[in-house]
Amino acid sequence: MINNNYVPEWFTTPFEHMRYTLVRNQDQLDILFDTVKAPFEFLEGGADARVNFNDDHAIVQIKDCDWWDVNQIHGLLLHEAVHIWQELKLKMGEENPSIEFEAYSIQALAQDLFELYERSECSDQK
Repeated sequence: MINNNYVPEWFTTPFEHMRYTLVRNQDQLDILFDTVKAPFEFLEGGADARVNFNDDHAIVQIKDCDWWDVNQIHGLLLHEAVHIWQELKLKMGEENPSIEFEAYSIQALAQDLFELYERSECSDQK
């Protein structure tokens, strides 16, 4: 269940090429923009999760689903972390990064997304 007090927080990639965050609904998405409304709709296209890129920002979106377990959630967030890595790699001009650099980068991105997801959940779940 989504924590209604959750405010999306920006994380910054090493070397500061990109910022990224996680949102769980349209209200949280709209908070990220100075305008009244975000320039795109939450989970447009009907996916369970996705990432939108806006300038040097990555906005990961994941829907709320009561029947998902933590493995399914982490799998979706890991998938989106790979997309962030793919975009980050382009921004860094890394055509052929080492396999360890790639693995550690995706791990760091995924762990941050897992943390943001946990923060976005209600702490009083039963």
